Amino acid sequence: MGVKLLLMTIGFGGGLAVGTAAAAFITILQIVPRLVQISNTWKYIKLYQMIISVAFILFVIIYFSEFHINLPKIIIPLIGLLCGVFIGLLSSALAEVLNVIPAMSKKLKIKDSLRYIIWALMAGKVAGSLYFWIFN
Repeated sequence: MGVKLLLMTIGFGGGLAVGTAAAAFITILQIVPRLVQISNTWKYIKLYQMIISVAFILFVIIYFSEFHINLPKIIIPLIGLLCGVFIGLLSSALAEVLNVIPAMSKKLKIKDSLRYIIWALMAGKVAGSLYFWIFN
C-alpha cells in the first residue's frame, strides 16, 4: 500500500508540474489575449479560457484511454504534414517571443541568410513529423 501511495503522489506531482508549465506557456505567449484582440471578441474571453481548460482535460483522458481512430493510410501523411506545420509554427512563435532568431542572427552575423534558416527550421519540423507519422 505504501508503494502505491508513493507512486500516486509522484504521478500527481508530475501532473501538477506539467499542467502548471502548460498554463505558464500559454500565459507567457499571451495566446488568449492576442486571439481576443485580433478577433475583437472580448465578450467571449471566459469561453476561450473554459475551452482551453476542457481541451487539456479531454486530451489527458484520451491519452490514458484505449482511444483509437481507424483512418485510411492515405490520410495519415496529411495529418503528419499538418502536425508538422503546427509544431513548426508554434516553435517559430516561441522563438519569436523569446527573440531567439534575432539574437542568433546578430551573434552569428547571418542577417542576409535568415530567411533560409527559418525555412530550414520549418522544413525540418515537417520532415520530422512526416517521418514519425509514416514510419512509427
